[in-house]
Amino acid sequence: MKKVIVFFGKGGSNFINLLKHQSNYEIIAGITNRNDSEALKYKNLPPILISNDNDEILSFLKEKNPDLIVLAGYMKIVPPKIINAFKKKIINLHPSILPEFKGLNADKKSFEAKKACGITIHYADIELDSGDIILQYHINPNNFNNFEEYHEALKKAEHKFLPAVVELF
Repeated sequence: MKKVIVFFGKGGSNFINLLKHQSNYEIIAGITNRNDSEALKYKNLPPILISNDNDEILSFLKEKNPDLIVLAGYMKIVPPKIINAFKKKIINLHPSILPEFKGLNADKKSFEAKKACGITIHYADIELDSGDIILQYHINPNNFNNFEEYHEALKKAEHKFLPAVVELF
């Protein structure tokens, strides 16, 4: 069984969704920098590290020795020392069709521009949102009346495709 660690943020919905879909992988831990994350309200969670200290995070990762690390809504840049220590073992979920709209608020920016809408799952690299692409799923922004409707469809796509990609490893 593959051991997976998930970095998550304020909402944590992709972390919780991955927990619900475990089959040929096991979420052995979660990492967040948000002690106010919605995901922390759930019961029966694996061990969670809440930290902003990259040395503490790296030490935790080395101790747990995961087969895969998933960045899902973690809104901090993972430093090169972590990326390099787990080369080709870290994947990132991004809310636009890369290479368009790298960085923060990509979902809103792509929706407003009416281009590059959808999700990208890619290997994390030391350059922001630049690693090799594993999967892209396009969403037509013209099918939605507003950003909120689009964002809901985006979340559904994330919840469908992220567990499928994790199972590939």
